[in-house]
Amino acid sequence: MISFLETTEAKEEAARMAEEMIRSGSVSFPPSDDFPLSLADEKTMFAVLIAIPPSSDEKKLLRGFSGSLGRRYALPGYVHPCFSISSWEAEEARNDSRIHDLTSLINNGDESLKAERKKLTDESLGRLKELYRFRCYDGKDIGLPGSAPWGTGDCAGLRCINTALRKNWEITGLAEFQIINGKPCFHPPCQARCQLLLPQMLGLNYLYADNSIAVIDKEAGLLSVPGRGDDKKDSAAYRFHKLFPRSPVECTCHRLDMDTSGLLILAFTKEAKRRLSMAFENHEVRKEYEALLEGVITEESGRIEIPIRLDVDNRPYQIADYENGKNAVTEWKRLGVEIIDGRKYTRVRFFPKTGRTHQLRVHSSLIGHPIKGDRLYGTRKKGERLMLHAAYIEFMHPETGEKVSFTSSPPF
Repeated sequence: MISFLETTEAKEEAARMAEEMIRSGSVSFPPSDDFPLSLADEKTMFAVLIAIPPSSDEKKLLRGFSGSLGRRYALPGYVHPCFSISSWEAEEARNDSRIHDLTSLINNGDESLKAERKKLTDESLGRLKELYRFRCYDGKDIGLPGSAPWGTGDCAGLRCINTALRKNWEITGLAEFQIINGKPCFHPPCQARCQLLLPQMLGLNYLYADNSIAVIDKEAGLLSVPGRGDDKKDSAAYRFHKLFPRSPVECTCHRLDMDTSGLLILAFTKEAKRRLSMAFENHEVRKEYEALLEGVITEESGRIEIPIRLDVDNRPYQIADYENGKNAVTEWKRLGVEIIDGRKYTRVRFFPKTGRTHQLRVHSSLIGHPIKGDRLYGTRKKGERLMLHAAYIEFMHPETGEKVSFTSSPPF
C-alpha cells in the first residue's frame, strides 16, 4: 500500500487540524457556526499537505476533505474539488427534477419507469465524470479513466495534490486522516481509487516516500536516468527531479535496465544518495528478481558464476570473458513451468550476488535459457516486453538505520 510523504511534520499538522476542529466544533477554517463538525462523520477523510512555492523556502499548508460536507464541495480553508463547482451544479440540475419525479412515480407503484430513470441517472453520472480534471507533474491535465468507480478523484489527499501541482508547489508532506473517537486515525492514499490517478499525476508509481527516499515501481520501457540527447531525457530520475526540484539531479541510488520493470530507489537528499550508493557498492542491499526464461529448466535451483564485460565493438552488449571480465554471480530458484502460446517457459527467482550491467540477462542466455522478450540476448516479438522484474529489495534506511523492505508483484 502506498505511503506517500506521510512525514512527521505532516502528521503533526494533521493532529493540530483535528484538535482545532474538535475544540471549535466546526469543520471550517476559520471556525464558523455555519459549518458544524456534525457535517462530517467517521467516514469523512481529511488531509493536510505541506508544500513550498517556487523560488521560496516558505512552507504552505493545504487542507482537503473527501466528497462533500453538507452537500457543499468547498468550505472556507479547504482546497476546491477536482472539477468546476458551477459546471457540476449545472449538470446536476439538468435532469434532477425529472429524476425526482420519476422516483416519486416509481415509489407510488409505476415500476415501468425504472428503465427511464436509470438511463437519465447513468447519463448524468457520465457527464459529471467528464468534468474532472487532474494536473500532472509535467503540467498537462488528464481526466478520469473510463472504468474508474464513482467517487474516484474525490479523496481529500488527491484534491490537495491536484491543487499543489496546479500551483507548481513542491510537495514535502501529506497526511490523510479520519476523526475517530476524538483523535486522528491516519490512512495512506487508497488503492481502489487514488492509485488509478496518482502514477500519472506524479509521473511515477510511488510505493513509498519520506523525507529521505522514495521507492517506485518503474514501468518497463522507462529509463532509470536520462540518456544522451533531449529525446532520451525522459526517465525516472528526470520525472522525480521535476516533481521534487530540491532533490539531487542525480537522484538514483542504483539503476534498472530500461526494459526491466520493478523496484527502484530514489533519494531526496545528497546524503541519502551517498549512503545508499555505498550500501549497493558494499553488497549490503538484498535484491530479488523474477523472470520468465525460454525453455524448461529441470533443476530446482542453481548458481551461475561467469565473469562478463562490455563488448567494446558492440555496445551495450555484454559478453563472457574468463580472463578480463568482472566477477558476476547469480543464484536462482525455479518457481514453475508455464505454457504461453504453445511454448514452454520456466519462471525463476534470481538472487544476484553482484550487480554487473545486464548480468541476469547475460547469465540467462549463457546457460541456454534467455529471458523471454530479450531483444539483446534472446528474441523479442513485436509488442513484447522483457519478462524481467525487480520484485524485492531490502536495505538499511539511510536516515533511521532501520531495516526496510519492499515487494512488487511482476506484471507478467
